[in-house]
Amino acid sequence: MAVSAIILEPQNEFEQHFSIPIATQNFFERYWIPAIESINTEWIVGIRYGIDVTKEDAVCLIHELSLLKDWAQRNLQGNVQEQILSRIVLLETKLPTAFQRGDTVVFIG
Repeated sequence: MAVSAIILEPQNEFEQHFSIPIATQNFFERYWIPAIESINTEWIVGIRYGIDVTKEDAVCLIHELSLLKDWAQRNLQGNVQEQILSRIVLLETKLPTAFQRGDTVVFIG
């Protein structure tokens, strides 16, 4: 299994193809979960079980991703750091584009 972000109930072709890969389940559990738990977040901790994100929620989630990015830069090294940072940047830049409709919901999990 893999952890990714997709739009629930897509309404058009863009939404049907919208997908942000985050990590394999194993990589997520091995590296992301300890990182997320160490910074004590409200939103991204929910990715472990799956969360629904609205446009309003995305602002808080993106803020927490910046905290996670800072943590990863200080505490990880090599390929693990590079992989997590690249996926955080991808989420930070691509997630806001999902909300072209006011009622869009993105599932991350």
